[in-house]
Order: sequence, then structure tokens, then C-alpha cells
Amino acid sequence: MTNDVLRQVDAFVTPGTILRSARQAQGLNEKEVAERLNWMPGYVAVIERDDYQALRRPAFARGYLKAYGKLLGVDEDELLAAFVQYEDVACELKRTSPRRPPLQLQHTGPGMVIGLVVLLLLLVAALWWWQGGGDELATQRDGADRGMEPRVAVEATGKVNDED
Repeated sequence: MTNDVLRQVDAFVTPGTILRSARQAQGLNEKEVAERLNWMPGYVAVIERDDYQALRRPAFARGYLKAYGKLLGVDEDELLAAFVQYEDVACELKRTSPRRPPLQLQHTGPGMVIGLVVLLLLLVAALWWWQGGGDELATQRDGADRGMEPRVAVEATGKVNDED
């Protein structure tokens, strides 16, 4: 066998696949394993898919693997050897993969521009009303408070009479 074929065969022997097959052989589900190890519910699935970066502390991946392996009775040396091999391949892939520009999460599109224009118009209207647009209303209110009678009275018949 060539080295490429050996790598392809070894690629399927990852710590996650070893642990998954041992768990299934014992008839346990992910929830039972998580409860026995006092882990968060998703940790078992994360480890079984070899996504150690998704853990809160990926640096503790070896400890998670040891505890999970001990629970299932998996040989610790075999498990850690698979982990080291997996990490070596992952590091090699990181070095050879091209760098991608960071994903831009914010888009300044027409919706953002329209929203800012509407906000600016509301601000201008509020300032206009606060500075002088509300003076008429304030003047009418002040006159009513001082006991002044309105200049125009409306009778019950609906006619407007000028009392001055």
C-alpha cells in the first residue's frame, strides 16, 4: 500500500469514531454518556465528530477524551495516539490551506441608508418642534391658564360668534 492509501485508511480511525463505536457497542446513547460524565449535553456529539474547537476549552480535549475513554473502557494509549495523529493531520491541513479573507458580517445596504435618513428626519422634526414649532400650542395653553377667555365662542347651534 502507498502512503496515500494508508493515510486514507487511518483518516477514518479518529478518536471520535473510536469512541462512537465503543458507545454504540455498549448500547448507550449520547445523553446517558453526558449524564454519567457530568458534561454539557452537546459535548459527546462534539467529541464524536472530532470538533475540539467547539468545546469551551479546546485545550482540555485530551482530558475529555481520557474521561470518555475510561467510561467506555477504551484503551487510553490507542485513543491518545489517534488524537495525536488527528491533530497532526489537522495542523498540516491548516498550513497547506489557503488563507481566506475574514467574513464581513455587516452590510451597509439601502435599508441601512434609508433607516439613517428617516432617523435624521425625525431628529430634525423633533428639534424644530422643540425650538419653535410648539410655541403656538404653548401660547394657547398659557392664555387659558391665566383666565383669558377665547376670542371666538361657538354656540350650541354651531354658529361662530365674535365676542369682541
